[in-house]
Amino acid sequence: MSAPDVGSEVIAGRPVRAVIFDRDGVLVRFDLEFLRAFFEPLLPIPLSALSNHWRTWCAQRRGPQTLDEERAFWSGFWDMVFGVVELDDDVRRRLRAFDYATALIPFSDAEPALRLAHSMGLRVGVLSNFPLSSLEQSLEHVGLARFIHAFCASAAIGASKPDPASYMAVCRALEVEPAECVFFDDEAPCVAGARAVGMNAFLIDRKRPDHALSEGVLRGLDALEAVLDRRSSELEMVFAGPPRA
Repeated sequence: MSAPDVGSEVIAGRPVRAVIFDRDGVLVRFDLEFLRAFFEPLLPIPLSALSNHWRTWCAQRRGPQTLDEERAFWSGFWDMVFGVVELDDDVRRRLRAFDYATALIPFSDAEPALRLAHSMGLRVGVLSNFPLSSLEQSLEHVGLARFIHAFCASAAIGASKPDPASYMAVCRALEVEPAECVFFDDEAPCVAGARAVGMNAFLIDRKRPDHALSEGVLRGLDALEAVLDRRSSELEMVFAGPPRA
């Protein structure tokens, strides 16, 4: 995973009022072992093939903007799958009842980071390219939603990162300006897009052994306090002006 270029736009001279997180890869991950254990005994195709069907289904349709639309979206997907593979009625019933949120696992540093931002009085948002509208419900399932003020899924807001419209949508929801936000994502183009609209953005790379704040790359959210402290120190220098001779 390569880091986006870090330019002067990374640090803007305005106090932080909001922290914005991507969901997948930043706050939570999908438990692939759980998914394999659930789907592979039921289906004559591997999980990878089912995932390909899902990606194709989503790419060919507008994402659901409401929970009612999402239920219809899932129903249509399973109807398509049942047209490809022959399954008995009990298996079909179990597949239709599947809730993807049961496969989400929060990272160990997610709740502490959300608690920290919340305790500091910062607005907290989640901006995700997830193709479904149930972003808030998925984070409720893993116990994180109570710390979050705004949930912006690409399907619901009509724009995906790195489209500038997606970042502006979450800013409007949080009632802040981009320069007042710190943003975390695990995809370099999405981080670059956030910086392009004026956010102070960091790439989360959970495979790296350490943090590199000066490069805008972090191994996880346990660096949030350091990021906010660094921002405060830099703002103090900005407002204090150059040292006197």
